[in-house]
Amino acid sequence: MRIVATADVPPVAREAFAPLGDIQVDGETGCALRDAEVLIVRGTRLDGALIEEAASLRAIARTGAGYDNLDVAAATRRGIPIVYAPDVGSRPVAEGTLALMLAAAKRLRELGDVVHTAAWASRYEIVGLDLQGACLGIVGLGSIGRRVAALCEALGMLVIAHDPAPARGDGAWFELVSLAELVARADVISLHCSLTERTRGLVDRAFLSRVKPGAVFVNVARGELVESEDALADALVSGRLSAVALDVHPSEPPRADHRLYSDPRVICTPHSIGLTRRWNQDVFHALAQGVQSVLAGERPPNLLNPEAMGRASRSPALPRRTPRSR
Repeated sequence: MRIVATADVPPVAREAFAPLGDIQVDGETGCALRDAEVLIVRGTRLDGALIEEAASLRAIARTGAGYDNLDVAAATRRGIPIVYAPDVGSRPVAEGTLALMLAAAKRLRELGDVVHTAAWASRYEIVGLDLQGACLGIVGLGSIGRRVAALCEALGMLVIAHDPAPARGDGAWFELVSLAELVARADVISLHCSLTERTRGLVDRAFLSRVKPGAVFVNVARGELVESEDALADALVSGRLSAVALDVHPSEPPRADHRLYSDPRVICTPHSIGLTRRWNQDVFHALAQGVQSVLAGERPPNLLNPEAMGRASRSPALPRRTPRSR
């Protein structure tokens, strides 16, 4: 089959999809993508026009948990099922969140600069935040947000949370609060909500003007949840924020020369904090099995748009993967 990925994939992906065919990479969304029968979407925005042009497309596999970069409605109209792996990455992303949070709170970038610039005496001027007893405010109670809450509770943090989708907060074992209360109380604010029209630009200048002075801000969810790099940079200058940790950015790729990224209180990674060896292994096998089910006319558990089922024709079965021990 003609399998096309919109960005490079690791060897384990080629191994997982091998029974269906070789994976061709077409990061420029050119002719190869338009001829694809199976499309693996990584990073690239897949709009409705491109989906309409891909006349042979039978299934889409989305590697991340979010799908705001996909025109799901267009795929559904075409009868193209989308498989994804919403829960596979929750643990590595939660661990990555904790790593960024600790790096920002303990001011590791600044302390590292002391060593690299031989400014040894200045080490006493850089004082980190104690997380034990600090208040963590989590915005978004999906699987990642809940895992982060559990990890941080183990550090002795007081966890409060708010979810833009209130039903997901039912039965939570930590304190549920309004967004206004969370902003006012939290020493660390960590974003884990989906990007929707309601949440786009959620963290704007008004939001940042109400945060507890000296708060640490962490975003591993979606960059567009933040109004702009300028808003974060100004909050650091004013002292509203004492540190910022970002795996996602208001514009991607971000401008490396923006003043936000030259601030030593900013820790950042390139939208990759959850890309671990286990994640690669698990997500591509899950996607390969999901695509195989779709092509066989079966509904997989990881199907984003079940109403699109019914038009995929049958294909040879993939060998079933033996579950690995954890």
